[in-house]
Amino acid sequence: MDIEGIVIFDAAAGVPLFSRMKTKTDPSLFSSFIAAIGHFSKELQFGGLSSFTTEEKVIYLAPRDKIITALIAPKKKEYDQAYALANELGRQFEESTLGLEVVSSTAYSEFMDVADQYLRKIRNPFISRVSEFILEEYDGKVSIQPSLMKRDGTQGKVDLLIDAGRKDSDQRDSWGQFGENYSFVKVLDTRAGRVQVIDFIDSLGDFGVLSMKKDELVLQPYFPARAIIVAREYDTAAIDFLKKLPDNGSGRYVDGAYIFVDLKLKGLPKETRCVVDVWQWQEDLKPLRIEL
Repeated sequence: MDIEGIVIFDAAAGVPLFSRMKTKTDPSLFSSFIAAIGHFSKELQFGGLSSFTTEEKVIYLAPRDKIITALIAPKKKEYDQAYALANELGRQFEESTLGLEVVSSTAYSEFMDVADQYLRKIRNPFISRVSEFILEEYDGKVSIQPSLMKRDGTQGKVDLLIDAGRKDSDQRDSWGQFGENYSFVKVLDTRAGRVQVIDFIDSLGDFGVLSMKKDELVLQPYFPARAIIVAREYDTAAIDFLKKLPDNGSGRYVDGAYIFVDLKLKGLPKETRCVVDVWQWQEDLKPLRIEL
């Protein structure tokens, strides 16, 4: 951690007792302010103040009975990203609640999915960055780590799900039917090995929706139209495996005909081919498409 200054001051009076700064900054300019906020938070039973940020700095605080030690560090990129996410979340909340005439405990319940989505972004910064690229490169709504039903009845997750489905008067909503409007994305913040790639390809037919079929609960599988892999690097064995997939002339694909065998479902897509796209992540540059 890059520490730019250390200040130890009296917790009650806010008077600096010791300071070691990289620059000529008067520690008294902020020590009394920190002490005042500390007292305020304790009076309101908010708990102790552990850190706060300015436009350029992060102040970490370690309070004791009589003193408070403050470390001053430059603000990292993650703070800017978190602030931007919070600002966008607030904007969406305002827009979604405009015009509400009656405010109740359930008035904002529909906003829960939006909030959960933003929490996933904050908790998974690399996946969040990849999702921004996916939004630019592919059409559709992107969900981060959505929970989907699996064939064995348990819940499973994919790293990113693209839903390109549309509703209009002539086309029924395909959500919950089949995966022709879906794309599954595997995100690896590391080198992709052969086993990881095979596991992802094998999982493409694992998810679906439960429905009643002749008094029996049956899983109608989602088989995505596209499988996308984004990793920082790839083992040679992983690429060799992908190159062995069938090629339709414009790219490699996974044949999903086996997914629907014996299900006797109506409205099956004519082709159950899942196109495979492979990208290598590059920091500060657009990901590089790997030709198979």
